[in-house]
Amino acid sequence: MNLISAASLTPSSIYCVGKNYQLHAEEMLQWESQNEAIKKTAEKPEEPIIFLKPSSSLSFDGTTSIPLFQGKPISQNMHYEAELVVLIGRDADNVFAHDTLSFVAGYGVGLDMTLRDVQMSAKEKGEPWLKCKGFRNSSLVSDFVPAEHILNSDKLAFELSLNGTIVQKGTAEKMLFDIASLISYLSYIYGLRAGDLLFTGTPEGVGQVKNGDRLHAELSLEESKGKTLLTELDAVIEPEQKSIIHLKRS
Repeated sequence: MNLISAASLTPSSIYCVGKNYQLHAEEMLQWESQNEAIKKTAEKPEEPIIFLKPSSSLSFDGTTSIPLFQGKPISQNMHYEAELVVLIGRDADNVFAHDTLSFVAGYGVGLDMTLRDVQMSAKEKGEPWLKCKGFRNSSLVSDFVPAEHILNSDKLAFELSLNGTIVQKGTAEKMLFDIASLISYLSYIYGLRAGDLLFTGTPEGVGQVKNGDRLHAELSLEESKGKTLLTELDAVIEPEQKSIIHLKRS
């Protein structure tokens, strides 16, 4: 199977979905309450929570780092968030949900790196998320499996390992808003363009990365006949002053 190279991507927009997995939504509520003794239940929103990352956030050389401003890092707490990523193959405007999958060029796995302390501060102040989510080289993706090889996108599954231990698992069928409805929604509100990327949300288990940590993400197809590995992404956090994460695509 010939994969679509991540190096060939030229997205005009990178769309991301917030709190698209129930347990991660509750995980976020727990942090926001700052009270581990309180268990909160998140209700499914009426519409998807959408935010944008600029095209400059895409890492073409496979590296990311906490940015420096005036010689100082802008964060002390960068988190990993593994996600199923959709590559849009052609322009989509006002498309019904049952027609949307024909607009998909491919599927991959990605990391939406997040400056968690910056995000929590922005939420407290009622400020936008751009700084914590859209910083340079914060969007990392594998090569993409062409959509024609995936007959049922609900069977797509992904997982992320940190230092050899699985820390996140997600499946498309557990999304609060599925791929088809997300594409339809975005096509009506914004209009999708060929080459755009859609990060579909992360499951529970997000956490901090530190120097020396190793990350490995996989996208698979899980069917009754077994599990088929489709594409993968490897990462290592090097013990350097700027906390650079180096990634290499398989």
